[in-house]
Amino acid sequence: MKIMHQILLESKYLECNLEELVDDNLFIGWVLKGENHEEWEKLIEHNPEFRKKANDARKIILLFDEPYEKLDESSVLDMWKNISDYSHMHMQKSKRLKIQRTISWAASVLLFLSIGTLGYYYFNEKSNNYQFSSALFQDNNDNARLILSIGKEISIDEDNLKISLNDENELIVNNDSVIDLSPKESQSDNKVQMNEVIIPSGKKAELTLPDGTKVWLSSCSRLAFPTKFTKGTRKVFLQGEACFKVTHNENYPFIVNVGHLNIKDLGTYFNVSAYNSDDKIETILLEGSVAISNPNAFGFVKDEIVLKPYQKASFDKKGDVIKVEYEPDADVYFAWTKGWLQFSGESLISVISKLERYYNVEITTPDNFPSNELITGKLSLKDSLNDVLIALDDVAKIKHRINGNEIFIEKETGVLRE
Repeated sequence: MKIMHQILLESKYLECNLEELVDDNLFIGWVLKGENHEEWEKLIEHNPEFRKKANDARKIILLFDEPYEKLDESSVLDMWKNISDYSHMHMQKSKRLKIQRTISWAASVLLFLSIGTLGYYYFNEKSNNYQFSSALFQDNNDNARLILSIGKEISIDEDNLKISLNDENELIVNNDSVIDLSPKESQSDNKVQMNEVIIPSGKKAELTLPDGTKVWLSSCSRLAFPTKFTKGTRKVFLQGEACFKVTHNENYPFIVNVGHLNIKDLGTYFNVSAYNSDDKIETILLEGSVAISNPNAFGFVKDEIVLKPYQKASFDKKGDVIKVEYEPDADVYFAWTKGWLQFSGESLISVISKLERYYNVEITTPDNFPSNELITGKLSLKDSLNDVLIALDDVAKIKHRINGNEIFIEKETGVLRE
């Protein structure tokens, strides 16, 4: 009885902020075990302004005891909004968190609240995705670039760049230059040190990561990768197109993040096309298997789609839908790693778009151009653009004309504009 009266009489519960309420033993006992239920109900009844704070705190404590699968995304987002709104109102009065480890999920949420990191956008973008450097592809710079974890940026004038990392924190460029990537004394040993490689148009790169995984990076693409893989997940981040031949370790998963999707190795040789300008992200599997998932706003994964060899998964960014289909000509998606643009039953417009990206040009076609016409063949990406277009003329029965930086293409029966 003494404790029950204490709940009513002590004004500290009305003055508590959300963090302090979640950390209070008497409040936790009421939420989880129903202890002193009548007294808590009276406290809320006599102080209506306390109700919202108590409800938000109850949701956090109860959420810890709920399996994630029982919560739909809408419910989680609603709860997050309620907590965010309350935290915004009382941020100035918040004290340092002292939350017991027994409610670790709640502690994680409140930690984000205490440092002002609120809302759907931050949690989705920051937790699930790497923030690439502000360095962009430069029209006046045809060199590949390395942005290293040690703070250096290196420009490399090579059409076919080869990079490898070893267990001694050394990065080797074209079997020649050796760069020591050992962290500086000022850098935390616990922080994963990331590097970026940026490949301009008309070039490609081959990387060998510390675990032996090979990555072929296509033109106008960039990859972020750690100096070394630490305990847990091996994870890299991609913008553009890359082919991965992963050194498999079932206890040490390899994940490629492409912003919207996570692609997890299950013993694998696969290609990913994930350019920011494209409406779709495509993953084509040649060997082994991969699991593709689309994490929700909080980085949680409800479902995974597992691909088998010669399957292609297409993720529609706008529709937020993954479509899987059999791809008998999966080999053609890997031909670019050997210097070929190979296509089988592909639309002429799609082939032209790939040439535009690879050579960093803009190709103009007339309004009546047969965009749905399908063609089969292959083009050598080692040739000049003009030589490639001459070969495409023969394959697709078209004519091209180059006027400075402008390229015009029409069907063979058409009349090229002057």
